[in-house]
Amino acid sequence: MRLNGLDQLDRFLQWDLVTLNPWRTPVWAAVGARLLPDTAEIWTSTTVGFTSKVRNLTIHPRVAIMRWAPPEPAVVIRGEASVVSGDGTENLAQLFRLMGGPGAQREFFGVSSEHPLWRRLYGEYWRRVLIRIRVVEVWREGEEGWLSTRHGSFHGPRERPAPTPVGPPSRRAASGRLETPGLQMVADGMPAALAVFDPRSGAPLALPTEARLVAGRIEVRPPASIPTRLHRRSSLVVRVVDDSYEMARMVGWIGTLEPGSGWRQFLPRSVYGFVKPPGLVPDVAAGLAAAVAAAGDRSEVSRPRVRHSAQLAGGKTVPRLRLSARAWGALERLFSEAAAAAPMLSAAAAISPDPAARAQLALLAQRATMERDFAHSLLLRGHRPVPPLRLAGIALAARPRGTRALAEALRRDRDRERWRAQLRSELPPLLTFGLPAREASDNAAAPESRSLLGAAALSAAESVVAVADRLLARLGGPR
Repeated sequence: MRLNGLDQLDRFLQWDLVTLNPWRTPVWAAVGARLLPDTAEIWTSTTVGFTSKVRNLTIHPRVAIMRWAPPEPAVVIRGEASVVSGDGTENLAQLFRLMGGPGAQREFFGVSSEHPLWRRLYGEYWRRVLIRIRVVEVWREGEEGWLSTRHGSFHGPRERPAPTPVGPPSRRAASGRLETPGLQMVADGMPAALAVFDPRSGAPLALPTEARLVAGRIEVRPPASIPTRLHRRSSLVVRVVDDSYEMARMVGWIGTLEPGSGWRQFLPRSVYGFVKPPGLVPDVAAGLAAAVAAAGDRSEVSRPRVRHSAQLAGGKTVPRLRLSARAWGALERLFSEAAAAAPMLSAAAAISPDPAARAQLALLAQRATMERDFAHSLLLRGHRPVPPLRLAGIALAARPRGTRALAEALRRDRDRERWRAQLRSELPPLLTFGLPAREASDNAAAPESRSLLGAAALSAAESVVAVADRLLARLGGPR
């Protein structure tokens, strides 16, 4: 059965895959996937070493997958997933075909398939399990709310026995490094969505939602299509949409949605997610992490011959991003200021004795981090370096000011708004991912000081790596 009206999604895009963990709680994962309307299928993949998605859908094959990149309308699909293992070379060739070629999404994907050094460092990342999702139901938003269209039925079991014993669910508090970025993303108006377990179908139901931060608590207003009784097993996600795959940022909470209607509090029990900063070093780190995760793996997927897979797939190379001189100037300025501000604000938050100021400084630090990575990813796609003298001058101007740190940080955030406003007016909507949409929030709960010390050190390291990546662009590096 062909899917009509969805031909615009027949390309490799970022989707949000929702699987059920062994305790029937929905969890989110950002994936690259392609919808094939002619066969009513969606294809995606995962690296062999990162097995949580495969574990989940092996136990619960019924999944949901959502495409939502504002201002585009959202499409939500529920279906039945199956795993394709076997020949790693053919699996990778099929993935490259879905992409349009190894270099059609990101230049580094093409480089890592051809260059001997990068092919070796990135080789385990390309050892992939393919995931095929047979479309059963399509949800689209209409004038009267969300409407679903059936394209089949679920054939397989709702649940299979776990292949290996699984321990009890984690009850840890929602805290740590991913917590403050998540709160900041909610405060900045990043796209959010809610997933619940639907016992009638045995599948998750996931739809976009409104989310806001009120006095350090998360409140959501889910669409009426999510029944109010489905609230005990819920998962809220906030994420950055980037179809170039140069960066990724997602934070999800497992928790309970208060019953009722309208704005309701979401009570998190645990937090998960991932952050992939743009740049060469994070790419290398991803390849090495995949190698470590796959060490001793007994998967049925063989190690691929990456170069042969690229030759089998063919395809094109992603074009270099081209923007106006004004837009490049605004990106350079925003990158430079945010790269200097992020670690300094993190350090100021760690040493501040005032809980209220500590909370605001921590959120402002994460806001600057997102701005840095946003600008960095676009500069990278345009092969644009940043002049060293500009970086040095801005870093000196952003030095801490003692007791005036919070007032100075708020002032500088307002100053950066002119660069953000200029970019919003000049960039296509889908290139403004990761750019804050709201004014800085001042109602967050104060994070723990001991976690902020580590966050400050990590923020400093990330800014150094980002600046080095932009400086090396002048030398014509491996990109």
